[in-house]
Amino acid sequence: MPPPSDRRSSLLPTRRKTLHFHPTTTPRPRWLLHLQANMWRFLMSIGMLFHRLAPPRPPKPNFSRSIPCTLSSTPGTIPLQFYVPADWEAQRGLWERRPRLRGEMKDGDEVALAAESEDGGGKASGHRRVGSGLDSVGRSFRRRSVNVRRWGNYPVVINFHGGGFTLGTATDDARWCGTAVEELNAVVISVDYRLAPEFPFPTAVEDGADAVLWVYEHSDELGIDREKISLSGFSSGANMTFTVPLRLYDEQTGYHREDEASKDEAILHGSPSTVDSTRLSSSSSTKVASSPSPSDHPPSPSDPVSHHLDSAPLSSTHPTKPTPGTTARPIPIIPLRCLIPFYPSLDYTLTRTERRATLSPTIRAAHSLPPLFTDLFDESYLHPAPAIPLDSPYLSPGVAPSALLKAALPRDIVMVTCEYDMLLQEAEAFRRRLEEVGKRVWYSMVEGVGHGWDKGPNPVRATSGVREEYLRVCGVMRGVMGLERGGGRERERRGSMRVAGKGREESEEVMK
Repeated sequence: MPPPSDRRSSLLPTRRKTLHFHPTTTPRPRWLLHLQANMWRFLMSIGMLFHRLAPPRPPKPNFSRSIPCTLSSTPGTIPLQFYVPADWEAQRGLWERRPRLRGEMKDGDEVALAAESEDGGGKASGHRRVGSGLDSVGRSFRRRSVNVRRWGNYPVVINFHGGGFTLGTATDDARWCGTAVEELNAVVISVDYRLAPEFPFPTAVEDGADAVLWVYEHSDELGIDREKISLSGFSSGANMTFTVPLRLYDEQTGYHREDEASKDEAILHGSPSTVDSTRLSSSSSTKVASSPSPSDHPPSPSDPVSHHLDSAPLSSTHPTKPTPGTTARPIPIIPLRCLIPFYPSLDYTLTRTERRATLSPTIRAAHSLPPLFTDLFDESYLHPAPAIPLDSPYLSPGVAPSALLKAALPRDIVMVTCEYDMLLQEAEAFRRRLEEVGKRVWYSMVEGVGHGWDKGPNPVRATSGVREEYLRVCGVMRGVMGLERGGGRERERRGSMRVAGKGREESEEVMK
């Protein structure tokens, strides 16, 4: 592992930027932020109700689960909302009634499972024999039925909703979740991570990482393919599609990044007592330790060897000693397939004023989020303000070290931005950085729309172009994960998304 100074480089300025959050107005008391956040949550729930009334109505979650928080020092639970394919329940029934066999299933065992399902649970059916010819046909049919068994083969999309880490719920993205289920025949899990101001930075990122770990560890129960896990998100949730893999990578390598940040800041400012390292990062008291590796030390983000880890994110494990009184929990290798960020927030070292300045006054007035919301988001999440390093990879992946991005993120990233969004420029800058470190970025900018254009509260009709954009994204995901076409209305797909630097032929081939 490289010396701590190399690992800490991500927390030191790479260019002249604002490295700590300073409220533009007099900081509001926390009780007032709580009151305002709850008021806007209530009003947003009404707006999302109107959004869901527009035909065609999005699906409701099929079921929900609550999982324990393990990475955060703040105890609690994380609700997960599940959207599953139409045949998921039937496939689960077949799996639960499978023969109780020891060891891994073999071809003959799978045929026995299919036969058991057809013969009413494995009851004797010798009296039904009508001849060796029909018996042979039956065996052939059962083998073919085994080939289309989907349990254990469902791709999974883990989704993070938007709302500035302060507002929103896991059902806000129901239209996207329903489209992904329909087009990819995937299990989609939307995460109700804990919100600020009750749970400030970095709780949301830690909850997101917890959700990914839980889904991976319960893949048999959920019927998913561990090799086909993707992360999607909107706005602040799109930020989490990048920060969650970075957090997981540090957890695997046993590196407590924010602990080092607090030490650096204490030295730089000469007042260690002013830094609230406990609040700054709950990872300092994490109850998770990675499993020992048979090798000495794996490649780290600043190790040149890590430049060869494009398609194997989170591909190494490093032993970490558990804190006293805690139980070590092995951190698995999680090979994420792709990330799907919609209009992401990526660089908190840019002030809100700098971000708004990227838009013309006319567009800014019509499409930019007003300070009423952005001030609430920033003051709620970035707490305590003097102790938050704005260039932390868990907050600003857009300025994270290139070697860390190369090692921790999957090769394929499907990014959607909005033309009239004050976050557009930082997204395009990050896209170029990702391409420079060898990532394949499928990029689409939706013209003539602002931030959150797909969440319009019109109860009469859905926003034009939203489904078409979702279908384009699903087309890319299908190609990236090598999936067959789902049961959705593929004919509705319009246009294409292209990876930078590739021709039409390759782009269209991946979308097939």
